[in-house]
Amino acid sequence: MKSISTVYPNSTNFLNIDAIDEFCFHIGGDSSALKNEFLVIKPMLQSKKVNNVIELYNEIISMSDAFPQTLKMITNAITMPISQVTCERSFSKMKIIKNYLLNSMTNERLSDLTVMAIERDF
Repeated sequence: MKSISTVYPNSTNFLNIDAIDEFCFHIGGDSSALKNEFLVIKPMLQSKKVNNVIELYNEIISMSDAFPQTLKMITNAITMPISQVTCERSFSKMKIIKNYLLNSMTNERLSDLTVMAIERDF
């Protein structure tokens, strides 16, 4: 999601009000209120050195009453699972299946077992 990059200080979309609609939709936020909050926060942060999203969170948390939508967006961005984990889990499961079961089954069965192992709920 491109819009999540709006809360990452090193991103080119940092506090870009044009890129937040999609993320607001996903977290159930008020995009017009968030855009207004971004317009106020942006000048405030220009004088401060904010290097990452955790530092941004620490700056905004003290003003949580003034910026509730921004705080909600940052909190969701921090706690959102990273998609790379799914990819790594896929390779891990394929390695286990391949080593143990590869010689005893057809490619179709191996493929089906791989999909089941990767997509199972934890």
